[in-house]
Amino acid sequence: MRLLKFLFIAFLLVAPAATFAASEVAERAEIHRLEQRVAELERENRNVGGVAAVAILFGAFCALWAQNTARSAWLWFFLGLFFNVVTVCFLLTKNANDAFDRREFGRAAHEPRGPAGRAGVFNRRT
Repeated sequence: MRLLKFLFIAFLLVAPAATFAASEVAERAEIHRLEQRVAELERENRNVGGVAAVAILFGAFCALWAQNTARSAWLWFFLGLFFNVVTVCFLLTKNANDAFDRREFGRAAHEPRGPAGRAGVFNRRT
């Protein structure tokens, strides 16, 4: 009977220690997982700055093109900022059309046409 009491008391002393060790291992695993997640978020955060810089450069390029072709620089800046790749592709297409119109008709596509459908003396920009 004494042996049974001894074993019971020993079990009561050892069981919480084993449970404590298991919970400590689980906590360490959770801490490690959280540290990895924080490191991943920090890496992603560094990439956001680069993306923002590229978007601003797209916007500046579009605004510069718009100023050189007598279009709204602010409109094209924000279009280039928010829809960067699509806007630049559209801008390059528009620029090619303007170049074609200058070669073929002697005017830009955004210049108004005269009453006969072509650039007139009174419609030319100075």
